[in-house]
Amino acid sequence: MNQPIHERFDNRNLYTAYGVTIAMREWICGGLPRNPDVIAAWVKSRTGHDDDITATQTAEAIEALQERYTEACWNTFPGDDRGLYIWSRQIKATLRESATMLGIIKKKRGSKQVIQHGFEIKGRDHAQRIYLGVTQPTGYVDKTIHVMTPQGPRDALVRVDYVERAKITFDVWIFKTHASETRHIGEAELVDMLRFAQENGLGADRSQGHGKFDVVEFTTHPTQM
Repeated sequence: MNQPIHERFDNRNLYTAYGVTIAMREWICGGLPRNPDVIAAWVKSRTGHDDDITATQTAEAIEALQERYTEACWNTFPGDDRGLYIWSRQIKATLRESATMLGIIKKKRGSKQVIQHGFEIKGRDHAQRIYLGVTQPTGYVDKTIHVMTPQGPRDALVRVDYVERAKITFDVWIFKTHASETRHIGEAELVDMLRFAQENGLGADRSQGHGKFDVVEFTTHPTQM
């Protein structure tokens, strides 16, 4: 449990907080390889980071998976004693992608820095783990992928775990700026980003149409430490 922050360093007034609940229309797919040899590369590619937090998340995932799985070509979700989860930075990456596709970053000079450094996704307990509400995948699907090997192109069979109709709750903290500033990212921009993300999807296998969701709850609420 986090220690209470010193009152002089309470930073809640720097942010506007929004509570978001999304409901998957069908599946959210896991993309974490059960093979520890490729977990680090997966974490870096999905979060867009290669730093100490990435190393920590990689180590946590490897430890959890070594206790549960040994299969090499099977993608799943990270999990702990509370259940399966995705990382908060996966949601941030999805919303950052929305901002790029919508032209927000291009139109609002300086907004890229706000989204990068002043745009935080948090679990309701402020954890980086955003739980899916289940302890086991709903099922799995097998798919064929095309890979390049030293012997040339080959087809490979990959098994992917999924969770059906998951309901996911998280908070979005946005650094406060004045609406007249070019870098301002406010509620209107966040709503647009979420609208786009609904069709773009969350999780793995989005190219197959998985991961689409609907925003079912959206509230502005005081930030809480």
